Amino acid sequence: MENRVFTLYEFNMILRDALSLTFPENYMITAEISSLRQDTKGHCYLDLVEKEESSIIARIEARIWSSAYKGISLRFQKATGVTLSKGLKVLVKASLNFHERYGLSLFINDIDPSYTLGEMARKRQEVIARLTKEGLIDRNKRLPSPPVPQRIAVISSSRAAGYEDFINHLTNNSYGYTFKVKLFEAIMQGDGAEASIVRALSLCEASYNEFDVVVIVRGGGATSELDCFDSYEIGRKIALMPVPVFSGIGHERDRTVIDETAHTGVKTPTAAAALFIEKLKTFEELLDSCENRVITGAGKIREDRLKDLIMLSGMLETAALSVILKSNFTIRSLLKGLKSALPYLKSHKSRLTGLSEKFRLIALNQIKIEESRMAALSHSVATGTALFLSRQNEMLQSKSATIDHLDPLNILKRGYSITKYNGRVLKSVDGVSVNEIIETELHDGILRSRMID
Repeated sequence: MENRVFTLYEFNMILRDALSLTFPENYMITAEISSLRQDTKGHCYLDLVEKEESSIIARIEARIWSSAYKGISLRFQKATGVTLSKGLKVLVKASLNFHERYGLSLFINDIDPSYTLGEMARKRQEVIARLTKEGLIDRNKRLPSPPVPQRIAVISSSRAAGYEDFINHLTNNSYGYTFKVKLFEAIMQGDGAEASIVRALSLCEASYNEFDVVVIVRGGGATSELDCFDSYEIGRKIALMPVPVFSGIGHERDRTVIDETAHTGVKTPTAAAALFIEKLKTFEELLDSCENRVITGAGKIREDRLKDLIMLSGMLETAALSVILKSNFTIRSLLKGLKSALPYLKSHKSRLTGLSEKFRLIALNQIKIEESRMAALSHSVATGTALFLSRQNEMLQSKSATIDHLDPLNILKRGYSITKYNGRVLKSVDGVSVNEIIETELHDGILRSRMID
C-alpha cells in the first residue's frame, strides 16, 4: 500500500471517505464571522475564525447552501434583530465536508441566535463596565445642558435619511426658531464606522467653543449596522467631550454604549430635533413668564410708589406751609425791630460823621509831625555817616604808615640784618659749631659765612 502511487483525485477521495467515517455527525461550534458573502445562486460563503485577544488562532471556510440560508438568516434576524454579518460571534451546527475539488469546509445546517444575543450583550456590558470603572459612564451627563441649544454640531452621513429627517424637522419647526447646524461627515456603519465617528468627535472637540451641543444621528437600518455604537473608543470619546453629546441613532433595541455615555439619548433623529425645539420653546415660555412677572411687578411697584409720592406730597405741603408761616412771623418781628432801630441809627449817624472828620484831621496832623521827624533824622544820619567815614579813613592812613615803618625790608635798609642757621633765626652764638655755614640777610641780598674758631 505504501508503495502505491495515487493521483491527487484518488488521494482526495480516500481523504473524503476517511473524514466521512471519522466525523459522521453534526458538531456545535462557536466562532466569529470574519467575512461573509452570498453568490448569485443564493449560496452563502463564510470565513470562521477564533481569536485570542487580537490574534487569529484558528480559521476555516464554511458554507450555507441557498436552500437553507434563507430560513437560517430570517430566523436569526427575527430572534436577534441583527442580520448575519462580519464581526458577529455565532454558535453553528455544522458537519465537516471534504470535496475532492474544493477541499475541506464546514457545511452549516443551523445557527443558534441565543448565543449571538448573549455575546452581543456581554460585549456591550463589558464596555459599559469598563467605562463605569474608569469613571466615564456619567461624565458627559454631568455637563449642564444648554437652555438654548441653537449652535449644533451633527455627526452623521450627509446621505443618511436620518440626517435629512433631523435637518427637515429642525428647519421647518412651527415656531420659526433658527438653528446654526454644522455637519461633521462620518461613516455610520461598516468596518470604518468606529474610526470615522471618533475622528468626527475629535474635530468637534477642537472647535467646541463654536457649539452648544453635539448630536450623533443616523436613520433606521439593520440592527447589526449599529454594532459599532457599542465601541469602547466611541464611548470614551463621548464621555470626555467638553460639550453635551446627544444621540438619536434610530433603533428600538437595548441602549447602546453611545446612549449610555451620551448626555441625552433619544430613539430617532426626529426625536433629537424635537428635543432641541422643545428646549427653545421652554426657554421662550420662561422668558414670556419672566416678562409678565416683570410687567406685573413693575406695575405694582409703580402703584406703590405713586401712593408714596402722593403721601409725601401732602406731608411736604404741610411742612412747607408751617415753615412759611414761621418765617413770615420771624420776618415781621425783624422788620418791627428794624423800624424801631431807625431813630437810634439816625442819631448815631451824625455823631459818627463828626468823629470821622475829627479823626481825619488828627491823622493829617500826626502825619506832618512824623514827616518832620523823618527829615531831621535823615539829615542827622547823613552827617554822622560822613563824619564816621572821615575818622575811619584817618585811622587807616595812620595804621598804614605804622605798618610801612615796621616792614622788615625797611628795617634792613636802615642797616639792620638777619642771621640764620639751618633756616632758623639766630638769637645767640650758642649752638653754632666751627665750620658751620650761616646766612646773613641784608636789604639787597644774602651773605653766607663759615664759622671759625
